[in-house]
Amino acid sequence: MIVWHRLRLPIYPVFLLTLSALCLLAYLIGLNGDFLFDDFYNLVDNRSLQAIGTPAQDWLALALSSDAGILRRPVSMLTFGINVSLFGMNPFAFKLVNVGIHLLSGALVYVIGRRLAGRLVNPGIAANTVRPEALALVATGLWLLHPLHVSGVLYIVQRMNELSALFILAGLLCYVDGRLRMLRGEPAASKTILALSLFGLLAAASKENGALITAYALVIEAICFRFEAPQPRQRRIIQGFFWLSVALPLVLFVVYLATHPAWLSIGYGRRDFTLYERLLSEARILCDYLVWIFAPVPAWMGIFHDDIPKSTGFLNPVSTVFAIVFLITLAVAAWKLRRRSPGFAFGVAWFLIGQTMESTIVPLEIVFEHRNYLPMAGLLLGTVCAIGPWLASQLPRRALALGCTALMLSCAALTASRAAGWSDQLTFALTEAHHHPDSARAQYEAGRQLVIASNGNGDPRAESYFARSAMLDKEQIAPVTSLMLIEASRGEVAQFALDDLADRLRHTRNLTAGNAFLNMLIVASQSKLSLTPAYISSLVEATLANPQFAPITRAMIMNNYGAYLYNIVHDTKGAIGWTLAAAEENPGNPYFQLNLAKIAISIKQPGKAKEFLETAKQLDKLGLYNKELKDLERQLM
Repeated sequence: MIVWHRLRLPIYPVFLLTLSALCLLAYLIGLNGDFLFDDFYNLVDNRSLQAIGTPAQDWLALALSSDAGILRRPVSMLTFGINVSLFGMNPFAFKLVNVGIHLLSGALVYVIGRRLAGRLVNPGIAANTVRPEALALVATGLWLLHPLHVSGVLYIVQRMNELSALFILAGLLCYVDGRLRMLRGEPAASKTILALSLFGLLAAASKENGALITAYALVIEAICFRFEAPQPRQRRIIQGFFWLSVALPLVLFVVYLATHPAWLSIGYGRRDFTLYERLLSEARILCDYLVWIFAPVPAWMGIFHDDIPKSTGFLNPVSTVFAIVFLITLAVAAWKLRRRSPGFAFGVAWFLIGQTMESTIVPLEIVFEHRNYLPMAGLLLGTVCAIGPWLASQLPRRALALGCTALMLSCAALTASRAAGWSDQLTFALTEAHHHPDSARAQYEAGRQLVIASNGNGDPRAESYFARSAMLDKEQIAPVTSLMLIEASRGEVAQFALDDLADRLRHTRNLTAGNAFLNMLIVASQSKLSLTPAYISSLVEATLANPQFAPITRAMIMNNYGAYLYNIVHDTKGAIGWTLAAAEENPGNPYFQLNLAKIAISIKQPGKAKEFLETAKQLDKLGLYNKELKDLERQLM
């Protein structure tokens, strides 16, 4: 005869495996989707990734091939390389690995939660009211299955964020275990700090927000362990560690900002909002995040949130001041209730700490869903620990279990519904445009996908999406160039449209706006359009008059204009002049030397071609252009 209590030990791991399987099922349909947006720049068009499996393969070059952050995110890039090495440039495989990382992080959330839940329930709650494993399981299930994570899991390039969270959680698990050992009188301080630091390095090398690992550990320490230690020396070690790893870096960062004010001013010079406006706006955004977490309505979510207006003052919009008051009240309440309601205090502190890097002063985009990936984990754990035992004392256990099951199944259904939209680019884009009618980016992407789906035949609906996008955001370039290319393929382009585009190019602060004009130059240099050389020249002049464009963008514009002159205008001298100007603007880039070599070969100047090729070789230190170099050398033989 099997006695029930013998089955209690493995039951929670079985439940965790069931939740993981349910999570995999919810995401399964979304694995069929293609690459999106930043995936192309970081992965598909990454020459180091393209070189995997060829003689030009270079893992060190791959590790350092990203310019997404100041640390170049080498750990993340290496995992992308392993993906390509095993499965090729296959989006399904990339997404499947992302889901696997999400499941591993979920397991870590559960294990950490199981160890901390007993310390997060309100004092005075009977120990047998609800098991810590059950609280950890509910929090983990809600986190794993929450629909807000869809963009953070199925957007391939967000693996960087996932890996950072994974290593943070692994480091925090080591910290929690080490602290528990220390409380039992075991000598674990040095190993605990070492493990946390090593995983912190891996997290930061995946994405810069991994540096928050010690701040997360401080939340755990302050609320769950309260710097308790059997020996005064151990207490001093713990306190000293946090002074060195949290307080000192914060002071150094403030000193750096004070002595290098241009660091922020340059960044904000390329944004359509100021530091003041960003700080005001983020108060409202953090409140939006909380609403999306506790009321997960898919229509409110999405990858585009440029429809959320920025705050330009405390009362513009008026919700700004209410958001600020709410967040201050929340933080003060968490501090005052840290002993009476440690779960509440933990959830609030974890969430706010998790937002400090990307939702405060750094001049990043104002809104992104993936910023809630790890902050949500502690928020849900604290919330469940704060209200779960009370609910367990008020409701029959079966009713409570059914309620938790229904809640998790609802989250799984919402996640599956969102994931289904990610399985097809056109469906995804049209859904985003429908849910966010005031988002210029969503409207543009819907038009772009309609054009792609038409296989070059055009779709009348695309023009209306492009027109609305251009109307919503006067700094957007892509919808205007798209409309112009459509009109130029059918007949003359109106002068006011050309003037509008030139004005946008001359004044936009959008960092990626130049890419749309680059693409327009490529199309113009490959096909006959009604745009005259004088029109193209005036647009190039307007673009180069904009100081916001980085040297590499300016150089590419010069290069592409040279290609237009060579292919369409047949102005070889002009083409050479502009390509030389591109090489001068961005002298460390071998790409322009290669193009000069191609022109020299075409006009039968092998001597000049060899000079350009030799310069390209010297500049191509990572061997990213080996194939092109060899092909051109063969042409000169």
